[in-house]
Amino acid sequence: MTDFRFLVPVLYASAISMVSATAAAADSSAENDWQFKAGVYLYAAGIKGETAFGSDLDISFSDLIDNLNFAFMGNAEARKSKWSLAADVIYLNVGAGGGGQVPIASAPGLSVKVEADVKLRAWVLGFTGGYRVLESQQATLDLIAGARNLQVSTFLNTSSRLGPLARGRELGASGVNWDAIVGVKGDVYLKGNWFAPYYLDVGTGDSDLTWQIAGGVGYKLNWGDAYLLYRYLDWDFNGSELDNLSLSGPQLGVNFRF
Repeated sequence: MTDFRFLVPVLYASAISMVSATAAAADSSAENDWQFKAGVYLYAAGIKGETAFGSDLDISFSDLIDNLNFAFMGNAEARKSKWSLAADVIYLNVGAGGGGQVPIASAPGLSVKVEADVKLRAWVLGFTGGYRVLESQQATLDLIAGARNLQVSTFLNTSSRLGPLARGRELGASGVNWDAIVGVKGDVYLKGNWFAPYYLDVGTGDSDLTWQIAGGVGYKLNWGDAYLLYRYLDWDFNGSELDNLSLSGPQLGVNFRF
């Protein structure tokens, strides 16, 4: 009678090999599938700048909130294997109104009642493609390239009244700015589910120079992650009514994976 006991370890080893190969194939298939994440955030940024005439622009985040009509801030990313596509959107609609009596220099004792409404609408759009050059248990690193778009529109409505006479005037100005950018982004993994995201880009085009830097801390959850970072955006313009413009402040957000 033939003894088949020697086949047991052979069959066991074969089964282990098949399970390992199947798991590796599943991991490879999952890695090659599209993976998506999208999120919203609050960018508590102040706005600073300088006009071509030398006057300073300084708007705190509290001033923006006090006069905010509407805002949206969000991002999205699609990834397949080492390649990725990402978009970032900031939209602000701010308005303020006021009025008062303005004295007439040529007529002592007389004044004009003046009312003014100011509105500002701004888009900051970022589009990038990336390639992952480092992925380990300690960190990830993507090289990115793309474009940043800045659109700003301002409107000023004024009205003045002297006795029964009234006059009104409406002024508007807008500009669109496109820049090509290159940079890096990724995560440094900390203890447990904690990680440190980082981002840096630099570019030029309609601007003499634009650059952005961000970094902070995040926590991975089953459905996505939550993070808090500090973000700084800067433009140096060429032939514009603004010499430079910057946004800076903390950013708190959540991303959802699906």
